[in-house]
Amino acid sequence: MVAHPPLLSCAVRVGAALAVLAGGACRPAGEPAEPAPVVDDRRQLEERFLEMFARAYYPGRSGQIMLVPEPGEVMLEPDDPFYRFMHGSPWEYDVEIPLLMFGPGAIRPGIYDAPATQRDVAPTVAALLGVPTPVTMSGRVLSEALREDAEPPRAILVAVLDGARLDLFDRPASELPTLSRLKSEGAWFAQTMVDYLPSLTSVGHASIATGAEPRVHGVVANTMFDHIAGRPSGPFPGVSPASLSALTIADLWGLQTHGRAVIIAQGTTPRATIPLGGHGRCLVNGHAPILAMFDAASARWLTNEDCYRLPPYVADDRAGRMWQRSGGRWLDHEVSDGRTLLRSGWFTEFQADALVSMIEREAVGRDDIVDLILVNFKSLDYVAHRWGPDSDELAAAATDLDRALGRILAALTSAAGAGRVVVVVVSDHGMPGEPTASGAERHYITDLVDDLHARFDPDEARIVQYYGDPADYQIFIDRERLEGLGFTLADIADHIAALPFIFSAYTEDEVAAASRR
Repeated sequence: MVAHPPLLSCAVRVGAALAVLAGGACRPAGEPAEPAPVVDDRRQLEERFLEMFARAYYPGRSGQIMLVPEPGEVMLEPDDPFYRFMHGSPWEYDVEIPLLMFGPGAIRPGIYDAPATQRDVAPTVAALLGVPTPVTMSGRVLSEALREDAEPPRAILVAVLDGARLDLFDRPASELPTLSRLKSEGAWFAQTMVDYLPSLTSVGHASIATGAEPRVHGVVANTMFDHIAGRPSGPFPGVSPASLSALTIADLWGLQTHGRAVIIAQGTTPRATIPLGGHGRCLVNGHAPILAMFDAASARWLTNEDCYRLPPYVADDRAGRMWQRSGGRWLDHEVSDGRTLLRSGWFTEFQADALVSMIEREAVGRDDIVDLILVNFKSLDYVAHRWGPDSDELAAAATDLDRALGRILAALTSAAGAGRVVVVVVSDHGMPGEPTASGAERHYITDLVDDLHARFDPDEARIVQYYGDPADYQIFIDRERLEGLGFTLADIADHIAALPFIFSAYTEDEVAAASRR
């Protein structure tokens, strides 16, 4: 990993970082940070990771067993060529993330060392908008980077670089001129961490959008298990925001402006896009923002028309033009449908086409009511899942993303005027490197489930109800059957924790107790 120490020291480094010690101050650009204190006690790490799971515990939605792999170890589903790398852990490659703000009229440049989290984005944007924050927001306003004499912006862009590790910004400025300029001329928060588990897309986007802890906003995993229906469920069944239990910054601004502000949310999956769009018209007295989700099956933009709206000129655009014009190959890889397009730099270009069109045709930035744009850029995540964060493919996708972001910023600046645009760039999570490079391995959740059944339920193999999303690091257990067989959740946790590739495992009871504390 670029600019990181060897993986074997990962537990020590992350333990220190997750201590989230008080203090830290702005330092001039280029001045090195003070070294972090070292936490080298395994028990301290176990307690810290328990607290992270507790911060995302929601009764009825969380699993019965939560686990943490050893540093570098990767959990996967078998036989899925699109997912060879998987995040979700508390180790540095998954939880150290970039956060920057840029805006010559409103943001004070510098490098800031005070601890920051994703939850700080929403209250900071609220401060720029002049919106009172609800009690659900536990993030802080990053006031050290806000100018006291700030000129009100006309447009605010929140760009979530899905799957972007901190070391993305170590790449040369020649590869990433837009992001490099935003960092060097903006406010860079050098100690930004994901402070909950698992470190996932749905949880991250909901935390960014609401400023609330996952145990408050209610989005705690990419996939949950519906015990009543007996089947897995995504965090937003029916593409509805109903599961989102806290107001988002889009909700607050829509209510404050009585729907007069232009609010645009754009992304890929519902888990990434719906939190950015908020509840829309499905909120009492709410208004419908624009929300565009890319559907891989149809290769087009879709929305939930009950809660949001989608301009016809966006809905009518077909992504097939991206691969049909170029012979259907990105680098050396075939691109022939929506799913493969998402795993190429071409998707970011297609996404920017739609967003620039909306900026221009929806009159973004044309009056003194601040317009709000929240975007999930997914290509880095999909490319890294398939080829890894250190691959040539990721480097190419990052360059394509940087170019698209430059187009979007140019369109916003042209519409709103120089100095009247604020940009927030953040990530939802990181990504591990190649496990074999550090002596770690890839492991498959089906093998773990088979092992649990062989040990605890050899006759019927029914105690594990669901473990189908490796990044969730949560196993759903039939507690009634388990107890009928004479075992407890603690027995399962102890068995899992004894496996050589597992660092720690926790029961729902432990996590619930820690959440109450």
